[in-house]
Amino acid sequence: MEAYHLGENRVQPYARFEHAKAGHGSGAGYERWRSTEHRPHTTRAGREDVYVAHHRLLAVVECYPIDEPIESVLDDLAGKDVHHRNGIKWDNRAENIEPVDHGEHASITQQQMRAWAEDEKREHRQHTDGVTDDACAGCGESAELLATSPGFAGERCLECARQECDGEPIEV
Repeated sequence: MEAYHLGENRVQPYARFEHAKAGHGSGAGYERWRSTEHRPHTTRAGREDVYVAHHRLLAVVECYPIDEPIESVLDDLAGKDVHHRNGIKWDNRAENIEPVDHGEHASITQQQMRAWAEDEKREHRQHTDGVTDDACAGCGESAELLATSPGFAGERCLECARQECDGEPIEV
């Protein structure tokens, strides 16, 4: 590990708060602190920009007991991701952040993404077609219901509507 040392910072005498750019990269959308550290091994006159995610700093303060040694907090946090419960990257309220193991965080995030995608699809269908997902009165299965045939009033799925039009009995 390279040695760090204090030195005069002529470029930026303090850390700056930044909003990362929107997008889909690993740091996109997160608030962060930016500072310059002096490191002997860097090519640019010993200067290197350093970024720390705001939610990770808040997790140190908000998610661990105040009397726990900082070394043990940082060791624990080093192997974890800080999860935003509501999925909003800039919502850094104490009740919205929690340190979780990386694998668990990936699983939670994927579940949330799938649920949000399903909600989005459902809302899109409702706005474009006026159609919702419900159980078919014919077969009881969850299906996109039709309201185009007289007498069905949006209560039948396509297969049940076909069967009824053909005079075939519907098995329930």
